[in-house]
Amino acid sequence: MKNAIWTLLIGALLSGCAGDEGSSAPMVRIAKKARRSGNSEAAVNFYNKALEMNPNNPEALLGLAEAYIDLKLLDAALEFIKKAEAQDCDAAKSHYLRGKIFLLSGNSANAEKEFRKSGSIDALNAIGAVCDNRGEHKKAQELYKQVIAKSPNYIDAYNNMGLSLMLLGKYKEAIFYLENACSLPDANAAYRSNLALAYGLIGNLEKAKTIYAQDFEDRELEEKIAYLQDIIAARR
Repeated sequence: MKNAIWTLLIGALLSGCAGDEGSSAPMVRIAKKARRSGNSEAAVNFYNKALEMNPNNPEALLGLAEAYIDLKLLDAALEFIKKAEAQDCDAAKSHYLRGKIFLLSGNSANAEKEFRKSGSIDALNAIGAVCDNRGEHKKAQELYKQVIAKSPNYIDAYNNMGLSLMLLGKYKEAIFYLENACSLPDANAAYRSNLALAYGLIGNLEKAKTIYAQDFEDRELEEKIAYLQDIIAARR
C-alpha cells in the first residue's frame, strides 16, 4: 500500500504559471484551465494552438512541457523546457519542471537539487514529496505545513499532507487534510479518490462509496470499491 500512496504523491505534484504573452494569452488561459481540470491531453492541444500564434511564448512552452510531464512523455517535456529556457523563461519554473522529470525518472537526488534551485512554493511542496519517498514523513509534513501557511489554498499541499499521514497510518488526521483539499475549487476526481481511500482505511466503506460516486458510476464504481476492499483485506 505504501508504494500506491507514494505513486499518488508523485502524481499530485502540480503548479501554476506566471503571466500571459501576446495574442496567444487567451489560448494559454484555456490550456491552464484544461490542465487544472485534469485534461492534460486537451491542454496539449491548446498550448500547441497558442504556439502557432506565438512560437516563442515561454509560458506556452513551459505549459506544454508540464502537460507532457502529466502524460509521462518526459523526453518531449524536456525538449520544451529547453526551448523555453532559450526564450528567457521563468527560471524558477524551469528548474521546478526539470525536478519533476528527475523525480518521475526515479532520480530523487537530482530532483531535490532542481527543486532547491527553483525556490518556488511548488518546489517546496515537491521537496516534501521527496522526503516522503525517503521515509522522512515528519520532515515532509513540516514542509507541507510551510506551504499551507504561505498559500492557504494550495490544494496539493493539503493532498500531499493527507497522503503522507496515511503512510504513517494516521488515517483520521489524513482525512482532515484531504477534506480540505476536496473543498477547494480545483479539486477533481484524483483528490476525491484519495479522500475515499482514507475513509475506506478507517473502515467507513459507505462514506468512501459516496465520495467515489461523485465521479464514477456502475462498473467503474464497483471496481473502485472492490479495489478498496482488496487493500483493506491485504492489511489484515
